[in-house]
Amino acid sequence: MNDYVHLFSGSFIESNALTYELTKLGIKFIVKDQQNSANLAGFGIPNYLFSCQVFVQLHSYKKAKMLCIN
Repeated sequence: MNDYVHLFSGSFIESNALTYELTKLGIKFIVKDQQNSANLAGFGIPNYLFSCQVFVQLHSYKKAKMLCIN
């Protein structure tokens, strides 16, 4: 994951909207869903509003960042 950088942290719904737009632009991404991981492990997560993190490839970061600004 060395060539991926953090783009966004937010809720599941916000990250789904962002990843939909990233897919339309052909930008590869990774989503880390801490809430889902915690539920599978039998734990809870205190702040579910910021439970999803989206990472994009370094060379696509500038293009992807424009989606977060708008």
